[in-house]
Amino acid sequence: MSTIPTTSNNVRVPYTIVGNKKNNKDLVLSPSLSLLVLNRGGRPYKAEYLKTLQKLGPVEILSVEGASPGYDIELLVKRFSGVKFLLFKGHVSVGEQINIGLKESSGRNVLVIWNDMKPGYFLSPRFIEHIESSDVLCSVPVLQNNRLEIIPSIKAPAFYHKKLKVLSLMPSSSLMESLYPFDYTGIYNRERFFLTGGYDYTITSGYWQKLDFGFRVHMWGEKIVCSTGLKVQYLSDDLPEDTTADESYRLFYLKNLSLRFSGDAAYLSKWKFPAYYFKSGSSFFAALRDFKAVQKWVQLNRYRFTCDALSITDLWEVQGR
Repeated sequence: MSTIPTTSNNVRVPYTIVGNKKNNKDLVLSPSLSLLVLNRGGRPYKAEYLKTLQKLGPVEILSVEGASPGYDIELLVKRFSGVKFLLFKGHVSVGEQINIGLKESSGRNVLVIWNDMKPGYFLSPRFIEHIESSDVLCSVPVLQNNRLEIIPSIKAPAFYHKKLKVLSLMPSSSLMESLYPFDYTGIYNRERFFLTGGYDYTITSGYWQKLDFGFRVHMWGEKIVCSTGLKVQYLSDDLPEDTTADESYRLFYLKNLSLRFSGDAAYLSKWKFPAYYFKSGSSFFAALRDFKAVQKWVQLNRYRFTCDALSITDLWEVQGR
């Protein structure tokens, strides 16, 4: 396992930015909001999609591309001078794409969506002002499928027979809390995002990467809430989450469920190692290496915690968030 990153500014992969908004002198962009578009699948009509996004409002647009995009980037750069393209030279986890995308964004807040999604209406100055004044790390939208039906995208933690369960709830009201942003989608406050370390690229599974981010955000005193004023629609069928308990789960477990909070700091007790070793399926020395790496990370950040994962889940159930 690589060293666990302590900030989201840690960049370990090469990438290139193509496009320059300064080429369009008549385009006045909002300093409050940027739009980061993640890409999956081989969706055609890229130019038409970017044109639709530009009609949403005067926001900076960054499009995250794979190593071999199926269209001519140079032609798109010439046609859309207000759009920047983020090109990676190899495979990069979604969380790390977001870390770098937010680093390269100029807006104080960044709306992260996929190329098979579309925000439901114009991003008005009034809405942007509302987001600017919100005191949360991430505002998640009301998500609709391609038939305009609202999907249960609010995530809530619960323990059942000592095992973690994540429940999917309907977004019933604004400020309703969610454990993590469903499908990574939401408006992130850049400053708060960086302070909490962003997404951990050493956790490669998308599901456990989001769960790790969500628990850490809440354990460090931040919030992820629903904004019913923002609706985002899937243009195709939404994809199911892969919740397989793989190697990423083991790291998630150590960083979150194994920790305890006492007084004013978090700690990972050495007495947790035997149980972790026997359940991990790793060799003794590999398990010990991973355990010590997490212990070091917890020790470094121990005073940033305000509670542990068990407390978060207990309070969630009591308050009915």
